[in-house]
Amino acid sequence: MYIKLTNANPNFLGKPILLKKDLIVSVYEGTVTHEDESVESVTYVFVPPHGEWQVKENVEEVLRSLRISTTKI
Repeated sequence: MYIKLTNANPNFLGKPILLKKDLIVSVYEGTVTHEDESVESVTYVFVPPHGEWQVKENVEEVLRSLRISTTKI
């Protein structure tokens, strides 16, 4: 099963990303600094062996897509 997220990487901004749910290891919030020195909040999704993906959705939205309850986290 895959989840669909929105790419936050400047090279692919706004493009959809489909990630296999079973391969996602961690999800966390952070920032990215663009070439024009602007700073943007993004969510990082770590999917080995491919690495981290920057997405527009916040952590809660990603966890909802994964159907993980955040009430006990």
